[in-house]
Amino acid sequence: MLPVIKRKIALILILTVLSVIAPAWGNPSAAAGTGPVPVIFEKDGIIYLTDTGGTKAKALVKGYDPQISPDGTSVAYTAAAGRDGFGRVIAVYSIASKKNMTFSSIPGENSYGPKWSPDGRMLVFNYFDEKQSDWISGLLTLKDGRFRAPAPGLRGVFSHFWSPDSRFIYCHDLENLYRISAETGKTEKTGKLPSVIGKAMASSAMTFAISPDGKRWLFDGEVEDTSSWMKSGDGLMSALFLHTPEDGKTRRITSDSINAMAPAWLPGGEDFLFSGCTAKEAAGKGYGLAVFRGSLKDLSVSVIVPEGGSPTAARK
Repeated sequence: MLPVIKRKIALILILTVLSVIAPAWGNPSAAAGTGPVPVIFEKDGIIYLTDTGGTKAKALVKGYDPQISPDGTSVAYTAAAGRDGFGRVIAVYSIASKKNMTFSSIPGENSYGPKWSPDGRMLVFNYFDEKQSDWISGLLTLKDGRFRAPAPGLRGVFSHFWSPDSRFIYCHDLENLYRISAETGKTEKTGKLPSVIGKAMASSAMTFAISPDGKRWLFDGEVEDTSSWMKSGDGLMSALFLHTPEDGKTRRITSDSINAMAPAWLPGGEDFLFSGCTAKEAAGKGYGLAVFRGSLKDLSVSVIVPEGGSPTAARK
């Protein structure tokens, strides 16, 4: 069984390789945030590495739900497992050594969607607890491979994301938003999910991302399809939203000219990546999804990968 994916379009993951982006990493201007940034994405179950400068993408490993580490050295992802390949486990791929690691400390074969803590020390992910027969939060400490469920009593939760200081994990149960202490497991209900997502429809496949300064949240959500080109069977399309916790306001930042999903911040907290399609991709014979770069300054978008999805970028 593949990881949970947007209903409309099978999200596919994108990646690139160290040899491809080595020039950017070795460039002082890149380290200062002015050069190309390593980007990962997925297409047809293969993870690729590229960069924001348009370097040709190279395949890294088979998998789904990829996310590049904050320092750009590794990729966490969902790997197929079991004899029939229908299981799924958490894996980490080292870009430099090309070595892959899975974690026997995580029980069972039904975990997906790993998210790096901003300090690069931990992964949080969706974990199916067989005893409770429900989804809970799984947490892996990479230094020692230790697995734990920080809030085992909190069931039916999805869409995990981190606070910028790596102290807290956020998730939702389609109705409420929760904050979990990564250290103690103390859990707080921080409010009703609709107060954050506004007009978007709640889904277990929503993607949230907090800006590096913690002041802005990007997320995707399904809305009524008002486009003149998509006209999906269920009358819905996906859009990106910006939420500012300080004033509690939420606004849509993509128009109905694009079906947009899976946002991820670029360094600096002004530009971001996402996957989606316009009338052009929808009418083509290719993959059907592209990786876009967006800007909060003028809400402009541009394609950086013509075919691919679920992008993330290195933060440092």
